[in-house]
Amino acid sequence: MNLQQLETFRWVAALGSFTKAAVKLNTTQSTISMRISELENELGVQFLDRTKRQIKLTRSGMDLLEYATNIHEQVTALKAKIANPETMTGSIKIGVAELIALTWLPDLVANLSHLFPNIDIELEVGLAGDIREKTLSGDTDLGIIPGNGKFGEGIEAISLGAIRFAFMASPKLGVPDRQLVPKDLEDWPLISLGPNSILSDLQESWFKDHDARPKKQDRTNSMEISAGLVRSGLGVSLLPLNYYDGDVKAATMQVLKTEPELPAISFYSIYATANNSPLIQKIIEIARQVSDIPD
Repeated sequence: MNLQQLETFRWVAALGSFTKAAVKLNTTQSTISMRISELENELGVQFLDRTKRQIKLTRSGMDLLEYATNIHEQVTALKAKIANPETMTGSIKIGVAELIALTWLPDLVANLSHLFPNIDIELEVGLAGDIREKTLSGDTDLGIIPGNGKFGEGIEAISLGAIRFAFMASPKLGVPDRQLVPKDLEDWPLISLGPNSILSDLQESWFKDHDARPKKQDRTNSMEISAGLVRSGLGVSLLPLNYYDGDVKAATMQVLKTEPELPAISFYSIYATANNSPLIQKIIEIARQVSDIPD
């Protein structure tokens, strides 16, 4: 029995698939199968029930997973305390919300490149729901996204703080400069992010909870595209106040006065429980240091 076999078993258990575990561990499905078979042969018990379409843990498999997880945590703690960051090699894939990419992501990458010069960093910008799914599946190692703190089983989340958003429009659109309730915004074109966005969920609830429904809604996959459409006078969009403060001062956008006020949106660093490592913990630590998100 060795650490490689135990790590392979942990990922098969976490992902429920030899194929997905092979992708995560950058090896072949036959290698994954061989490692599991070697582990079962050495200990003389079956850890996986392969008779059904989806792989399930046997009773012995559940016991082994507990031990394998504890061993992984101990090895992770050992590396975090003793290992020299400059000797670490490999790659890390980070998925971030667009607002993070437009603000403090360069500072995060600069710090990581300095501290871990031999780690390759792969970045992806996307919607919160998509990044969450990729993080859970192991396709993405770490996500930095908005959310409500409930990311589901298998995901660990560390709060980074909250950002205030508000509905904004171009002054030339002609939205009244007064207190507006959801019903007042029904007739104005709404520019939204895709359905896998926490912003879309928030604004949908804001309208729905007050028996309102926008008559026209256009969708984009980019906050900056949404902002560009707003500047052009093509609609109303939910945007971060601080980031577009320059547009408000330049009178290319106005902040709409809405009642009830929209709650601040919290941002989190998330990672799959099975994917915890010293590198991920260090990235989260640095993210909290360089982030300009208020606590």
